[in-house]
Amino acid sequence: MPKSTPDQLSVIRSGLFVSRSLTADITDTAPTAQRLVKEHFGRRPLNAVELVVTSPKRIPALAAMAQGAAAGIPQDVYAVKLLSFTAKPNDLYSVTVIAPKNTVQILINAKRLRRRPREIGASLVWAFVEVDQLCRKGALERRIALTRHEMGTHVLRKGQARSLYRAEAELEAEAEKVTGQIVGKVIRQNRQAEAAAAREEAAVAQSAAA
Repeated sequence: MPKSTPDQLSVIRSGLFVSRSLTADITDTAPTAQRLVKEHFGRRPLNAVELVVTSPKRIPALAAMAQGAAAGIPQDVYAVKLLSFTAKPNDLYSVTVIAPKNTVQILINAKRLRRRPREIGASLVWAFVEVDQLCRKGALERRIALTRHEMGTHVLRKGQARSLYRAEAELEAEAEKVTGQIVGKVIRQNRQAEAAAAREEAAVAQSAAA
């Protein structure tokens, strides 16, 4: 059963050997990552978000199924087609895709994050930046057009395709930049809180010794 968290957010495991403890850590961390991105942009995307913790082998098929269905592509087509941004699933921490019923899915590479648990927070922040991007005006239409192009149901002219791929690259660069800003801010705040706590502890100790 999906485990629900605030703001139309749910987390599920997909695959028999996906770590339950990792899924629990992601479930605990996701609301904070979502809140940090919301505060950064000053808005909350209206789409429901489903985090799918899965193996890298399953990511390409799940991405094709979600985006293919959302783009109105026949099942017999998207069942055998893969998308370019999942060509190297082992290298991904996560990938954010459009899905049916006005939903955005975040497909999380359980294998990679299990080996790098310290990257969970930053990976989720990056993913929620991508959620924000997909909820912007015109983003859904561009992603649908690119999905139909790659699956061959409505092939675009070369110039049109280049324009869409360029837009995707610009969004990736933005996600990297914003993630660095948000994570850096959290690190600074934590260090300031630790320094304040240390000063308070020292003052109490000095007072007790007087």
